[in-house]
Amino acid sequence: MARVLAALAVGTAAALVVVGTVTAGSRGRTVAGTGLLRTGVTLSRGPGESRAALLIVSRADASRAAREPGRSLVYFSGTDVNARWSTGVPYAQARRHGWLLRSASGGLLVNRSYPSDYVADVGSPQYQQSWISNVSRFLRAHRDDGVFIDDVLADLKPLAGVEAAAYPTQQAWAAAQLSFVRAVGTALRARGYYVLVNASGYVPGNLASDTGAATASWWRRLNPYVSGLMQEYYGETSDGSNRLRSDGAGWAQNWNGWQRLVGIAQANGRDFVGLTYGQPGDTRTMQYGKASFLLDWDGRGGAFVYEPTGGGNPWNAAWTQSLGRPTGRKRAVGSGWLRRYRGGVVLLNPSPASSQSFVLHGRYVAADGSVAETVTLPPTTGLILRTAKR
Repeated sequence: MARVLAALAVGTAAALVVVGTVTAGSRGRTVAGTGLLRTGVTLSRGPGESRAALLIVSRADASRAAREPGRSLVYFSGTDVNARWSTGVPYAQARRHGWLLRSASGGLLVNRSYPSDYVADVGSPQYQQSWISNVSRFLRAHRDDGVFIDDVLADLKPLAGVEAAAYPTQQAWAAAQLSFVRAVGTALRARGYYVLVNASGYVPGNLASDTGAATASWWRRLNPYVSGLMQEYYGETSDGSNRLRSDGAGWAQNWNGWQRLVGIAQANGRDFVGLTYGQPGDTRTMQYGKASFLLDWDGRGGAFVYEPTGGGNPWNAAWTQSLGRPTGRKRAVGSGWLRRYRGGVVLLNPSPASSQSFVLHGRYVAADGSVAETVTLPPTTGLILRTAKR
């Protein structure tokens, strides 16, 4: 996860809350389906922090997050070993035991985007057990609910530029990465901890990487060993432009293919978390991402995450209203989709070029207070509406 890792390194922040229903948790009342991401900064009681059902923080805020009513997860990474702070196994320990991978030419492998992050031997049973021991001890001491594990990758080449000498093929690396998730996921979940992974199936040159099919296949392999799966760049391209995905076969399209990840994650009771980037106040991107999430959300765990790329507060009435639980599955309306909730309706038009009209069969209220009975959505837009009071 390039941008979350950057947030940890340089001290940027992110926060969000998504639609849901208020439920009684073990430590207070939270809003089901909400999430808050806060890394690299001091946790503060901003909007939604005390009501978020999911709270992801860096190690420095672990104890404070544990005192909040939502589920607290601490950022770690099995693939990366940072030279300055621990992502599970400290650099000195990994270097001492030979748990840092090398290239075929003998040099230590590093994350190309973050040169202080070295690549760990995720397939080493000794590394896995040390990671489990260190992380379990940390979670126990700070009383957090679990971990968020970054960079769970099906191929090492996108991160390091080359394959490792110990795992010279993509298939060999994937097997090693899977063994890491199997070992740590099984161990931590057996101890009552929640395990969320940011997992990508991207393999350079594989056309299935463009449609979401490669990540879908990778997630099916990971699913038995985790509590939830995160898709970074949810509903948008991953090239930094944050272009919204639409229907179609182009690289910047394939909305439907990537949307299938929601159901794949939720199979067998797992959670889906979607992370979307955009500018502060970009209500179109906020609503498109959250409406996509709500179309297939199971109404239980998981969250939609909106992170402003330029900093700022992501909380916005355009996407934070509560609709309650879904009352049925999504249904197609022309080029668009509609799904009803107890407290409202969700609309999405993923068409790249055509507008779509919706007849709502009732009166609904938008975030700006306007009331609508019919709606026409331009291409690649979404909308969340509350049921109007009688």
